[in-house]
Amino acid sequence: MVGAGVLHFGLSLAGLPAWSCPILAATGVPCPGCGLTRATMELLNGDFASSFHTHAFAPIFLLALLLMVVTFVLPEKQRTNIIAKITRFETRSGITAWVLCFLMLYWAARLIA
Repeated sequence: MVGAGVLHFGLSLAGLPAWSCPILAATGVPCPGCGLTRATMELLNGDFASSFHTHAFAPIFLLALLLMVVTFVLPEKQRTNIIAKITRFETRSGITAWVLCFLMLYWAARLIA
């Protein structure tokens, strides 16, 4: 899953055609992540206002993506330590559930607007 996401993001960043959202194509309704790649690219280009307007979760996505890539390239001992710390943090805070809840609320607000 991470590999497919990185490939899609890399293709988009390079200006090459990437695949479109299958949920949008099948239903005509955008998924919660529609626009996230474009917003992240705008964020990387320094266009913060446009990025936030496209998808407010771009900074969170970029942070998570960077964390995954850095963790992936580290030696196994450091990778294991980082994964353990992230797991402890997630267990104590429930951050994943909170982010997903806010993402769904944000998606619903975008659908209504």
